[in-house]
Amino acid sequence: MVSYVTMAPLRHMQRLQVQLTEEQADRLRKAAESEGASQAELVRRALEAYLRRPIRAREATVRSRALELIGAFSSGLSDVAEDHDRYLAEAITEETEEGEPTGGD
Repeated sequence: MVSYVTMAPLRHMQRLQVQLTEEQADRLRKAAESEGASQAELVRRALEAYLRRPIRAREATVRSRALELIGAFSSGLSDVAEDHDRYLAEAITEETEEGEPTGGD
């Protein structure tokens, strides 16, 4: 007698190359060993958990990271908030002038 095992169809997987720091790679390897799972499986689980988070939660994370930058840099100018349009126009003009070839006709 022959018995057959019916398996669920395999989902098509796409290969993705990711670069990790040495510390991340070591921690991922150890976590995979301790859970008895592949490193790829742990990465898929982590990505799925991230993607399942509501978009608003992800936006809040981005917003809070952006707010952390406030005051982190200084232009040395005290009136940027009031004259930002003028400074932007000057920067664009300078960039445009620098990009123009100097004529040698």
